[in-house]
Amino acid sequence: MKKKIVILGAFILGIFISTYIKSLDPNRVYITLGQTESIESEVENTKKEIKNLKETLKNNKKTLNEYKEAKKNGNESIQTLMQKELEEVKELSGYSTVTGPGITITMRDSERELKDGQNPNDLIIHDIDILRVLNDLKKAGARAISINGERVLATSKIKCSGATITVNDTTYGQPFIIKAIGDIDLLSAAINSPESYAKSLKDIYGINIKVQENNGNKVNLFAK
Repeated sequence: MKKKIVILGAFILGIFISTYIKSLDPNRVYITLGQTESIESEVENTKKEIKNLKETLKNNKKTLNEYKEAKKNGNESIQTLMQKELEEVKELSGYSTVTGPGITITMRDSERELKDGQNPNDLIIHDIDILRVLNDLKKAGARAISINGERVLATSKIKCSGATITVNDTTYGQPFIIKAIGDIDLLSAAINSPESYAKSLKDIYGINIKVQENNGNKVNLFAK
């Protein structure tokens, strides 16, 4: 008897739930957790794009005001301003050698002994590690970056193969020496701060990373 009551109760509950779902707004869209995460990612990317566009607009307004001011001062001022912009473009595109304050980072594979069950790949430097370090330096405002003397551009390809890395189709062995020019304090913090990727490589995997500050750093122009 009790079994029949339970079955009857389940049947009635099923009808109730079915009726309730049908009564919901048919125009309402229900999304999964995966879709929610995808939407959140798109929102974050859109926010970044908006931020970059605002920064570009701000810089364009600044340049426009500089040209207006130069126009008041005559042709010589305009030529000086254009020369300044040309040098900035050459610097960004890698067509000029850049000197100034900055840091030099020396990276080598870990010398720690493998722990039980640890993957040997954890103790060596991979291209993703180099890329993450470069990205942190760029976020810190690095004006120019090189790896073992090879200028790194936005289009540069970096790949690892065993204990070597290939930058712009040229292969280099260890140590990997990264030079960055910019604000020394900001660049050093990008490598040494507790939240930095480089610090986690040192603390967790024992990757050898040394940072040297230098007021006369030099990054050569793009050679190809």
